[in-house]
Amino acid sequence: MGTCISVEQFRRFAALPGSDRLRLLQAALVVAAVRLALWVLPFRWVCARVDARKAVLPRTGAAPAGRWAWAVRVASRRIPGASCLTQALALQWLLARAGQSARIHIGVAKQGARGFEAHAWLESGGEILIGDDRPLEGFMPILTLPADAS
Repeated sequence: MGTCISVEQFRRFAALPGSDRLRLLQAALVVAAVRLALWVLPFRWVCARVDARKAVLPRTGAAPAGRWAWAVRVASRRIPGASCLTQALALQWLLARAGQSARIHIGVAKQGARGFEAHAWLESGGEILIGDDRPLEGFMPILTLPADAS
């Protein structure tokens, strides 16, 4: 996971429609901000700020939730330490600004010799948008951050 981009990656970015380039840049800023916040601030405080997102900035343009999820996944590849929780919080914030509700689930699972493992995933409209990169049936949800859109 390097932070430098190649000429080919820059060309692919430049070839994207303008709306996707803007969405990707917005996602990168939000993922980086959430990552930094989770690193230096208490989790409860970060969650409260994500929940207060409506008052912070104007709404983003309406776009399918899948496009926002794509942007968060792509941006997260360039943000060191952008965990599943970072991605889920960032996507929930972006979707809420777009007027779409989403719910973050945080679960734990016993993973054999590795002990306990935690995982976060985001669900919107009955579909998992972030965090479905591993089987979720082994994870027992212990916390759900409510859906909110306005």
